Amino acid sequence: MFINGTVIFINNDVNNKAINMSVNSADKRVRRTAEEAKSLILRVASERLSTFGLEGLNISGVAKDAGMSHATVIHHFGSTGAMREALLEKMTHDLLSDVMVALNHHEEPAKILDHLFEMLSHGGHGRLLAWLALDQQAFRPASGSKGLFTDILNTIAEDSSDPEHAKQIIFLVAIAAMGKSICGDAIAGLIGMNKAEAQQFPRWLAENIRRI
Repeated sequence: MFINGTVIFINNDVNNKAINMSVNSADKRVRRTAEEAKSLILRVASERLSTFGLEGLNISGVAKDAGMSHATVIHHFGSTGAMREALLEKMTHDLLSDVMVALNHHEEPAKILDHLFEMLSHGGHGRLLAWLALDQQAFRPASGSKGLFTDILNTIAEDSSDPEHAKQIIFLVAIAAMGKSICGDAIAGLIGMNKAEAQQFPRWLAENIRRI
């Protein structure tokens, strides 16, 4: 800068640092491990499934809500279908873990079935499972979930002293819970069952299942 013919140097280091800090802050992205990123994506996907149904499980919507780019979600899961399958596996594993904990604590069957039916019906779990079965392929749970299925079967078999009967009981409960989550309201309406009566079905099933 010239003032009265004299050259004056102004130190702009402070200003430059401020500008650089601003730019770096704007460009800086949150750094996560692969597992942290996947966990966040699946958590957001679960929330969108509960709120919007299957239509909410799209890459662009999940990426936006997770604060990530479309490419980042694709990098971790590859496609919408693969993301849905990963979410289904996580939801199934979490649900089976809850059931196993409840069995180990000897909670009453009515409480266990209430939780099972609730999770399948209102979390979107049942509809996601139906989508995979109808639109893609039969659901093949990962080894962790398979192990939980086996543990649940063995625990129930110990109480009934009949492994084959235990399998049929588990099959009946699973089919009933799935059916209720997909079309329970429609069927209840067809037979004149009100909402309160339909909500009592898990407890009714728990109370009467030992007679089968």
